[in-house]
Amino acid sequence: MSKQVVTTTSTRQPVIAVLGHVDHGKSSLLDFIRKSNIVEGEAGGITQRISAYEVKHKAKDGSLKAITFLDTPGHEAFQSMRERGVEIADVAILVVSAEDGVKAQTLEAWKTIDARKLPFVVAINKIDKPGADVQKTKNSLVENAIYIEGYGGDIPCVEISAKKGTGIDTLLETILLVTDMAELSTNLATDATGYILESFVDAKRGISATLILKDGTLPSSGAILAGTAYSPIRIIEDFMGKSIKNPHAGQPVKVTGFDAVPETGSTFISSSDKKMIENLQEEAKTNAVSTVLDPRIYRNAKVVIPVIIKADSLGTLDAVKRELKKKETDDVKIKIIGEGVGAIGEGDIMLASSDDKTVIIGFTVKLEGKAREQMERFNVEPQLFDIIYKLSEWFDTVVLSRLPYEEKETVLGTLKILKIFSSQKDKHVIGGRVETGKIELNGLAKIIRRGVELGRGRIVELQSQKIKTQTVMEGNECGLMIETKVEMIPSDIVESIVVEKLRI
Repeated sequence: MSKQVVTTTSTRQPVIAVLGHVDHGKSSLLDFIRKSNIVEGEAGGITQRISAYEVKHKAKDGSLKAITFLDTPGHEAFQSMRERGVEIADVAILVVSAEDGVKAQTLEAWKTIDARKLPFVVAINKIDKPGADVQKTKNSLVENAIYIEGYGGDIPCVEISAKKGTGIDTLLETILLVTDMAELSTNLATDATGYILESFVDAKRGISATLILKDGTLPSSGAILAGTAYSPIRIIEDFMGKSIKNPHAGQPVKVTGFDAVPETGSTFISSSDKKMIENLQEEAKTNAVSTVLDPRIYRNAKVVIPVIIKADSLGTLDAVKRELKKKETDDVKIKIIGEGVGAIGEGDIMLASSDDKTVIIGFTVKLEGKAREQMERFNVEPQLFDIIYKLSEWFDTVVLSRLPYEEKETVLGTLKILKIFSSQKDKHVIGGRVETGKIELNGLAKIIRRGVELGRGRIVELQSQKIKTQTVMEGNECGLMIETKVEMIPSDIVESIVVEKLRI
């Protein structure tokens, strides 16, 4: 990429993903926002194949705030794009029906959001329906460990009717508040990078893709590279299908002219230096595996580890591949997505960046200068070795760290809170009586109210008869300090628990 000497840091518009259970109103919410927040007379021009769009929301201060929404609900590729949508987004909206409460896909969506640690807002929809029960819906959220504001947590919750538009402005204001706290920024002076949201082939125009720009500005001329797919910067359109010049971070655009279909969810880079992008494409093609592996061999594996291998000769390359293949079992499969002889280059970094599970292994080779420059930008760190058993030992730790496990909780004892003495920030001094078992210092604490878990914390101080102690047994009263974000009250129950991680 061309060398940048200017830094122009700017706040960028947020990218929002909308998730939730089937029929809870994701599409209705997106439709209402789209129709009411796009400039009048333009809504009909939306290209049907584009799965992202921008809205301009008039904030309370009177300014127009741009927001990008990922229109994944209802989209044909939604199932395969669920996790990618969350990965691309800055903030998520979890839609829950006031009629049904938390359902299976609600939990699936929440787990995806939680795994990424993505900020999100809960939108309780369908409050206009006769069967709506907002209180019951909120209780179902808490029962499933989704701790909304006012119920032991800090997750914003907005009550809406996507059909009538009730609460939509409040929802958008809440989203903007959450994104303000996230302090999203971009360097507008750098060439754009981002994600491929969707790819498709038009019989007349050729191969097109929807891109979400996450950093920088797209040059007026030059080229784009996503994996091994190349496109000149020529036909660039906004989500309305209108020609656009120099779109910036946060915006969705449609690019036409790729020489191959870009992989959905892959990352792209851009540059005004077309020749440099062409060279990177050649390198990426060289690294691509020519044989098509049967996907069935990975279907039943618990762990699939994508690997890129670079070595100093074909002989050492084969040796590394054989060593890695020794690690395979029924549960663990090694998927070589790139290999080659020579130094680790910028193309290897780019190929690895499309999947954060990918590891790059270099055996008796070095990193090219451009690859070093891109490591931090794409958050990819190649591992270099010159002794085969050191490589083997390191890879064993990778396999072990990725094997799934389940958490087993054991309740050591329960305590009933009798009095709250003080609360400062996240530290609460309380008095209570041990009802069952025992309470231990430095143990995990689960706070329960009327049978519903409100949250967790840790017991950081424990006293019996005003004397510090490690354990208080059943039937005794004690004082303790719990570090937690939960606001406790007398009669709440504190469970002292131990969590074990067991390999599945």
